[in-house]
Formats: sequence, structure tokens, C-alpha cells
Amino acid sequence: MEGQRSMSSEDTNIKLEASHSARLAAAAHGRSETKDGEFSTLPVADVTPADVQAVRLLLGDGSVVDWRRLFYNNREEVVRFLDVNGYRLDKPEERVRLTDLHARAVEFVESTFDMEIPPRVRRPVDVAQLFLLASRGRRWEQRAACVVLKMMHVINHLEAKKLSYHLSVSERALFKAARDKVDACIEAMREEGLGIARYEPSRKSEHSLLTKLISKPQVTAAQIFDKLRFRLTVCSRHDIVPVLQWLTRHLFPYNHVVAGETHNRILSEDEVFRALDEQLSEPLPSWKDHTELDPVPFNPATSRLFNMVSFVVELPLRIDKLCDEETRKNFSHLGHLLLVTLEFQVFDEETAQTNRRGEANHDAYKTRQLSVVAQRLWGRPAPPVRPVLEDFED
Repeated sequence: MEGQRSMSSEDTNIKLEASHSARLAAAAHGRSETKDGEFSTLPVADVTPADVQAVRLLLGDGSVVDWRRLFYNNREEVVRFLDVNGYRLDKPEERVRLTDLHARAVEFVESTFDMEIPPRVRRPVDVAQLFLLASRGRRWEQRAACVVLKMMHVINHLEAKKLSYHLSVSERALFKAARDKVDACIEAMREEGLGIARYEPSRKSEHSLLTKLISKPQVTAAQIFDKLRFRLTVCSRHDIVPVLQWLTRHLFPYNHVVAGETHNRILSEDEVFRALDEQLSEPLPSWKDHTELDPVPFNPATSRLFNMVSFVVELPLRIDKLCDEETRKNFSHLGHLLLVTLEFQVFDEETAQTNRRGEANHDAYKTRQLSVVAQRLWGRPAPPVRPVLEDFED
């Protein structure tokens, strides 16, 4: 029987002893063992099908919960993905946390659906095996592994949100920790020679928060995703895809990209396809499997002439430096991660210059937005609007 068979060559290949995991985790990041928060030096040109998935999500729309398979080739890729999610396989307590998430995901699936999880998905050698089964296992195993991983992601996300309710960590402290992490990432990108022309981190001003809440009837304070914004201007449109690849490898994981908040008005589908295809030794999986590139305006006040790539992510932050050890122990059942919502805007130099002209410029945008605010507050006629205020603070 399958559950009693001897260990296959695949199982042997992916089994990871605790004494070996630290070396493997370090090798997967192109470095010797380092402190948390440091970035690896893997070349961007070392592109994998998993990188392609991530870029597709950033330049299109959709959610990983709707995916039917993954595209990991080996354990090193999985270890790197887990690391950017905030999980180190060389840390026993984090392996225990992943094992717990897996057990609860399996329990949810089997208690909800009239089916039985395949043996290797129910009892994997470790969590990395699930990613490989979800990428290249037998069809039923592959689908079941993908479902279990999606549930692990949802449980992890829910408990990170719960943890934030219990910890006495201010928004200011969270934003500072997030900005420090992004700052370090951008510095590493520049050292790697990626074409970063300008980097502008900022926080949305209170006036702008109020304006946004009034101008969009469907938006609540909890749905304002750009309180903390990072604007990247790259030298050329050809630098956009490599920068996105780097970000999803080293800063934020693609599974924490917020669905419905990704927009691409710079690169065509053909440009993206060529940029990715020329770096892969194997054909790209079908683009239509997951997502469509977004071709339409996403904000009524935004001009059709204003172009950028933008996306919202929930950045995993370890709580180690945000609370004391006793607090961490008291809430260890909710994990060790918090999620901070950030918006990224990416432009190339030429597009950024074009955006500063005519109806695409910022003052024209604010005039249109404040016109909506005036109509909602006053009706017609509305009093004149004062000169435009800055949206963001440094």
C-alpha cells in the first residue's frame, strides 16, 4: 500500500534533517548564515517559474487562493519563499508552527469536504514537500497539496491579524519597522545594480486620509491601503520586471499581495511575457491560468493619461523587536508575525516625467478628487476649494 511503501527517491531527496536545515536555508539565499532581515545576493537573472507567478500577480489581478498549482522546482526555492514569508526552517520553533498550521489545514479540509487527503499530503516529510507536491505531484496529490497550502496561508493570515489586536504595538512603531525593512531592501537593490533612480517613502497625511474617505463612498478607514507608501522610479521600463522579481524574492511574498489592488498601466502583456520568457530555459506556463493584466483606470479621479504599476502588500514583520519575551510567549499560539499594509508605486523615468504634465499631474488629480468631496459634502453649488495640500508626509 502507498502509505506503507518504502521511501521513494523523491522522498529521500527532499527529506531534511534538522542539523542540515540551517546550511540549506543559507545556501538557498546565496549566503552564509546571517541575522534576520539581511538580504541575499542571488542574481536577478536566476529566474524561476515561481518568480514568473509572482510577477504575474503583481502586474495583473487575482488571489493565490484561486490558483490550482504551484511552480517550484526544488527545495531551495521553497526555503527562500518560506524565508520571505517570515519562516526559517533552521529554527525549530518555526518548523513546529508550520507543522501546526498544516495539521489544522488538513482538519479543516476533511471536516468541510467529503474526501480524504492523500497520505503524502497528510503526512509530508516536512512542509517543503507540500510545495513540491503542489508543483509536480500526481494530479490528485498536486491538487490536494495546493488546497492544504492555501488553507495554511489563510489560517496564518487570520492569526497574524488576531495577534495585532492583542499586542500593544503602536501604528507608528509598526510603520517604522516596515520602513526600516524596505529601506534595507532598497539599499541592497542598489548595491546589486538594479536600476533604481529614485526611492520615495512617505506616510499619507491626515487631510488626505479624510479626503479619500469622503471621495469614495465604498471605502472605510480599514480599507485605506496606502497610509504607508513607497514610490520607486526606475531608469527604464526594462528595469520594472527585474525590480519586481527582486522585491518578491527578498522583501514581500506574493501570497501577501492584496487581491484587487494591483494595477499595471505601463507594460503591455507582450512586454511582460518577453521579459520573463527570455530569462527562462523552459516555456512559460499559460498566462491565462491565473490572471489578466489590468488595462483600465482604477480610480475615477485618476486621469487616463496617468500611468504606473501599483500594488498593495501585507508585509510580514517578526514581533521579536516589537514586544518583550513574556508577551511573545503568551501569544505564541498565534505565531510570531504581524502584517503591515503597504502600497508600492513603480514608474520608469520617462513615464514619471509624462505624468507631471497636463491632466495627469498631481494638482489636476487633487482638483478632481476635491470636486467630488465638495459635491458630497455641500451638494451644488459648493464653496471654492483652497489651494491643494500635500498628500503625503516624509
